[in-house]
Amino acid sequence: MDAHEEHTRREALNVIIDRIEETMRRADAWDEEPPPPQLLRSKQPFCYDTLTFLQWVQWLMIPRMRQILNNHEELPESSAILPYAEEFVPGDVDADARELLHLIERFDELISR
Repeated sequence: MDAHEEHTRREALNVIIDRIEETMRRADAWDEEPPPPQLLRSKQPFCYDTLTFLQWVQWLMIPRMRQILNNHEELPESSAILPYAEEFVPGDVDADARELLHLIERFDELISR
């Protein structure tokens, strides 16, 4: 991937991350208070033993991706969040849930190029 493509990819990821946050806020799925720090230190994928999926997105995935993008760190080589998200975000319920799943799918695609 050349430098221009990489720049475009990073810009698209920034937009997706912002839209995920906006969608969660609109759906009233954005917590104002963080969970206790020990819950964020789980060693399990998605912190499934200590956080809800949306808490993981808010408190771990979004901040880490913003850090990677802002510091021009190397992007992950792949992402497969959508199958897990589909278990916990009922996409057939409302437009915000469908939008969130669509954004996560797009995130996976952009990371897994």
